[in-house]
Amino acid sequence: MMPADWMPHDDARSNRQISWICQRAVGLQVLDLGCGSGRVARRVSDVASRVVGVDLDPTALDACRGTGVEVMQADIVDIDLSPAAFDLALCLGNTFALLWDVDVAVRALACWRRHLNTGGCLVLDDLADDLWGEVAAGNWATGMDASGEMQLVWAEDDAVLAVREGEDVDPASWVLRPQDRRMRIWTAGALRLAARAAGFQPPRREPDGGVLVLQAAPDVRAD
Repeated sequence: MMPADWMPHDDARSNRQISWICQRAVGLQVLDLGCGSGRVARRVSDVASRVVGVDLDPTALDACRGTGVEVMQADIVDIDLSPAAFDLALCLGNTFALLWDVDVAVRALACWRRHLNTGGCLVLDDLADDLWGEVAAGNWATGMDASGEMQLVWAEDDAVLAVREGEDVDPASWVLRPQDRRMRIWTAGALRLAARAAGFQPPRREPDGGVLVLQAAPDVRAD
């Protein structure tokens, strides 16, 4: 089970993203992947013609019910909404970072691509800018935050890590454990390759919204 909206942005960043999306979602059919309790979906439903929120967490989905959002309990990696088609798909709240296995991520992207109309697009957080910036700034140089209450542990041979908090912090352990929740720090290059493999054009950065836009490549969508 994959939690939705993990490590969500602060209010200012969240509002900037949602405002950017709402300006572009007027009258569209929107699919919110990993919608959680509807942080994005509920706002977008005010302007879109239809919003479908997908999540595995039934408690989170209950918060969306009755808000103009259709909800579906399912794994976002392998959803099947056929024959529904959408103009815009969203995967925000750093949810895509939880798709740390590249093969699984490409499978998910290809699945989402099949649910898009011709000319549709997918919106992701600007993961390369957001998360690589934290690492490049040296904020985790020792693997611990300043308070000692959070620990960052890297895989030995990949841009995959886990963030341990509270009782999970173990300064004596710097190897990923089976119970650690892995995430991938997606680079711009890795995202570009995954997007192309799944039938999207290379991601386009939209700084005003703090998002990446992946346009569906033509002649790929399966009927």
